[in-house]
Amino acid sequence: MPGRQMPKFTKTPPEVVAAFDAASPSRGDIERKTMFSYPALFVNGNMFAFTFGPKIAVRLSDAGRAKAAKAGALPFEVMPGHGMKEYVSVPTSAMKGAGLRKWVADSLAYAETLPAKISAPKTARKSAAAKARSPRR
Repeated sequence: MPGRQMPKFTKTPPEVVAAFDAASPSRGDIERKTMFSYPALFVNGNMFAFTFGPKIAVRLSDAGRAKAAKAGALPFEVMPGHGMKEYVSVPTSAMKGAGLRKWVADSLAYAETLPAKISAPKTARKSAAAKARSPRR
């Protein structure tokens, strides 16, 4: 659409990353990856928590999101009108310490109920240039 620009995304502040890492469960089946340059946590291939700029978002069940709303959590949106269905932004007042650990633990508990995502094996593909150079039979 002409005239519509993507918003400028900001890095997650170091203190938010530190709080996020401190609240991350230390289990062998939890993976910490980066998604769009932001830290994210996965279990069984399912993302359940991540940072986005100054925010931390967690994935919750319908009941969990209803309870979270009562605690001040808002649905997570990348930009106005573009939300992620099962995710809420952790309220600022709970973005560190035991409060954040509880949000992340609730999110992990929900993510563990989801079917595991199995990533497809990566196949070796020839680049277009390599294909062009290879002799045809």
